[in-house]
Amino acid sequence: MATLAIDTADALRQEFSFLSYSPHQDAIQEQITVKRTAHWSYCGPLLRPSPSDPDLPLPPNFYDFAAATFTGPLLPRLLPFLEFVNAVLEASGLGHYLLTVRATTPTHEFDRPRWHTDELFFSDLTRGNLPGTRLGLKSHYERKNSPHADLGTNWKICTTLLGPSTLFIPLEHQSSTRETQRNAREAASTDHVCLSIRCVGCSSAADSVREELATSLAQFNVKAAAAGECALFRVGRESGAMHSEPCMSESPQGRVFINVVPGTEEELSGTMKKWGMEFPRQWWIGGYAV
Repeated sequence: MATLAIDTADALRQEFSFLSYSPHQDAIQEQITVKRTAHWSYCGPLLRPSPSDPDLPLPPNFYDFAAATFTGPLLPRLLPFLEFVNAVLEASGLGHYLLTVRATTPTHEFDRPRWHTDELFFSDLTRGNLPGTRLGLKSHYERKNSPHADLGTNWKICTTLLGPSTLFIPLEHQSSTRETQRNAREAASTDHVCLSIRCVGCSSAADSVREELATSLAQFNVKAAAAGECALFRVGRESGAMHSEPCMSESPQGRVFINVVPGTEEELSGTMKKWGMEFPRQWWIGGYAV
């Protein structure tokens, strides 16, 4: 791959950008199908696979995951993206990430889109909050961070190796649709602070917001990355990219989605510690093995 010359700060002046990492990705001959819904996650220093080396230095349980989840080889699709992501992070002065390979069999779960902005993954670590949990909608939104607070790395990269790509609201409508999201959240708020991922009140409020946004944002012609492209996008409710999972019910081979949360060693090791996990670590869930 040619030397990467991508200024992430410049790319992130807007909510999202589509970047080409493998222009011939759609020409890969090896067929692949998702046998079961599963995901593999890795949190640690950048993985260093070599496309020319058949004995790739990926964690051993990745191969167990791939064998149990796919009918064909995933690596020809994955390696060009890994090489690209590593170069982007190194150019940004980062050397660690939380990388997730999410395989999904055909599902009707996203026939109705789930428009949302991703949370700031690291901003609440010093308060003891677990990243990824739902805080009470109104309380979380109204809690303002100090102007001097360290919000942590505030962008992500994702791509789709098989099936439809993530949907994004057009750039010119990002700001107004975040306002629509804000109003929907406030209307559905249960006005409580919650640290549980199984809170019934938060789940009901989130369902209400999803329905409202699916209806009000249906007017837009959405954008999606092409084969061999990835999306670099901002996270956070104030300026994050409004996006949704695509419809997957008409993708007979299933979908393979890659999500990359970049960060410093301190940010990611702190995240794993909050979850009671070692760092670095890798794990997979789905099918018949955990």
